[in-house]
Amino acid sequence: MEYYGILPERKPWVKIAVILLSMYAIWDTYTNGNWFYLPFGMILILATFSSRKQVVSDIGVDIVYTVLGQHFHNMWEWDVILAVHTDKLKSAPNVEMHFNKGVINRRFILSKNDTRDVIELIGSVRPEISVTEVNHNKR
Repeated sequence: MEYYGILPERKPWVKIAVILLSMYAIWDTYTNGNWFYLPFGMILILATFSSRKQVVSDIGVDIVYTVLGQHFHNMWEWDVILAVHTDKLKSAPNVEMHFNKGVINRRFILSKNDTRDVIELIGSVRPEISVTEVNHNKR
């Protein structure tokens, strides 16, 4: 079973602003011969039309980037994940799940039902991972 993270959509005005900025960078490259800005303009256009999905499955935790119809995976398998923390307050009514691989952390926002199912999945795939709640109490 696969569970998908909740990601905010890009606002249309942000997409338009980025496209205008990248078109200006490309135009400036063409008119002034300043080739330094050409890669930035091209990368900004590609980034505007890219998308991202967060997937939790029995294989591991994956972030799938889609650029021009091509899928790029950034997968963490369960054997490299050392700890999982949940945070029910920060993204209420949804739940944040923090997957830790050493000092690197991935934050997924999941619904409460999906969080419960993911915790059960973690228990069945790799029971030595303890899932703990983030403590917000200041001392």
